Amino acid sequence: PTLIWNLLQNNLVSVIDYEGIYDFCADVDLGHSQVSAAVAHGNEPVKGEDGWFELMVKVSGDDHEFKEDETGYVDLKNLNAYSIIEPDQKLGMLHSPKKGIPGMTVMGEPIPAEPGDEFVLLGGEGVELRYDDRVAFATKEGRALFEKNTISVVDQLVVQGDLDLKVGNIDFNGFVEVTGDVPDDFCIKATKGIKIGGLVGASHIESDGSIEVTSMAGKEIGTILCRGDLRAGFLNQVTVESYGDVYVNNEIRNSVIKSTGQIIVENGAIIGGHCLAMEGIEVKTAGTSSGQKTRLTAGVYFPDSDRFEYLRNELKSVNRQIDALNEGLTPLKKYIERHPSCGDTSNKRLDILNEKMAHLVEEKEHFAAEITASTPQQFSSQNPKINVQYKLMEGVLIVLGNSVEEIKYLRSGPISIIENSENGGLRFLDISHLKVKAQEIE
Repeated sequence: PTLIWNLLQNNLVSVIDYEGIYDFCADVDLGHSQVSAAVAHGNEPVKGEDGWFELMVKVSGDDHEFKEDETGYVDLKNLNAYSIIEPDQKLGMLHSPKKGIPGMTVMGEPIPAEPGDEFVLLGGEGVELRYDDRVAFATKEGRALFEKNTISVVDQLVVQGDLDLKVGNIDFNGFVEVTGDVPDDFCIKATKGIKIGGLVGASHIESDGSIEVTSMAGKEIGTILCRGDLRAGFLNQVTVESYGDVYVNNEIRNSVIKSTGQIIVENGAIIGGHCLAMEGIEVKTAGTSSGQKTRLTAGVYFPDSDRFEYLRNELKSVNRQIDALNEGLTPLKKYIERHPSCGDTSNKRLDILNEKMAHLVEEKEHFAAEITASTPQQFSSQNPKINVQYKLMEGVLIVLGNSVEEIKYLRSGPISIIENSENGGLRFLDISHLKVKAQEIE
């Protein structure tokens, strides 16, 4: 008690260590030697929490997020590893540091605490800092990066090496480059272009810009949708729709290639499949010595031709259904006429078939009307012309304008092929550049 009273007399009320005093007294009572003991102590001040930057979007390297579709299916290749950034999108905001907790000396005097450190936020490419530089906004589309206190938005995504399950499918507002291979069953979409340094399997490649691939083996299910120019070394069993030119260095084999520009195979052949180009085709060799069917069409705008083909196929399908339905309606009507008391079942079935027939007739009229009202678009760049530098093989089917002709024997190049618009058929002429249009020659 005397010790405590002495401490209290020295204004050490709030810092007395009663537990320490009791332990000290107990040791003395037990005859233990005492050198020193803490009977009062102060409190160290606690520094405040540092300021920090709160990200409101996902950046590359974040945890993957798998999402179910409407059927509950989860595609493990759709990792959603980063957010797709749009212009003026809020990326994150800066939080101020917090105040510290003051300490106290052994005499009960307060010790000031330091506040936390300010977070120094830097705005990089594609980012604007607003509201006293505390809120980051995107100034362009792309993906967000946050490195070394710097928030940026870039429009380029580079995958070093092969595309795999660690990366997954790509859907990116910008340019995508894969330095390695793209195996089967992946999907790459990019708004500003795609470049693939390795081999591409049976995958889907799509871009609003140009696309460059070393080679692609599509296994009849691989597809490319390109709204710019397409460049490739080799295409095998691939379906391509290009709204620009298609340049292939070596060979196109068993593929369907459609272009609103030119199709040019610089050093090799077109073997099998169908190549259609609005502004002409140029190839070293067309077809094979085995006579494999190879179709070449020039001067046609494929979006129109595809739509007309769809309408004609739908009209044929509806007509077949109408014919099949009539085969069932006619005997049913005769049966009801012969058996007026056959009951509600037969009459109900007749009503159902008549309703189905009315629906089919309405569909038929709709498709027929669209076919009648639609006319193919005309473009000044259309060029129904095919250039063959070396050999035009037997079995190649040439479609130019209203002329469709299968080559019956080998023809040696270099030749230009155009339609004979006066007498029908085709004209095989000395080769001229694709810039020289068939209409000018005619």
